[in-house]
Amino acid sequence: MSELRTNRIIPRDGLTSGTGIGGGIIQIKQSIKKDTFTTANNTSNYTDITGLSVAITPTRSDSKILVKAVIYNSNNNAVNFFRLLRGSTFIEQPSGTSSSGAVYNAHAFAYYNADNWQDSTTIEILDSPATTSATTYKIQCAVTGGTCTINKFHGTSNYYGISTITAMEVSG
Repeated sequence: MSELRTNRIIPRDGLTSGTGIGGGIIQIKQSIKKDTFTTANNTSNYTDITGLSVAITPTRSDSKILVKAVIYNSNNNAVNFFRLLRGSTFIEQPSGTSSSGAVYNAHAFAYYNADNWQDSTTIEILDSPATTSATTYKIQCAVTGGTCTINKFHGTSNYYGISTITAMEVSG
């Protein structure tokens, strides 16, 4: 004899905001970057980190997208700045002006005040893209000096890591 027990059934498209209970995960997409990347761009210009992007097509226009990136990075005597973009749009941009040093507006940074250090830097943002079209999220890097190295301990021939970016569609 078969038996099915449940205390709740969630529709495939998640729970709508009108039910008073939002937050169901509808789908998850992830990209894993295993190779290395470097940039020595020491201006306020940001560079796409090749392979650290994820595409997701929301099923509902009122869905939110929870994006989390974990970036394994290193440098020496410099600061690595990271930001998340939806397409070409810098979402949730911090307040500030260039006169206050905000030319490096970022979601996260890693500060290296000695030779050859490494860190795993995390960005997590709940975005409201308001679309059912394919949407790409990507990570960019800027650096104040030295060389931002992704997925490898700077200045060594070993100590490798991985970086990930995950997008989860969440019902409204």
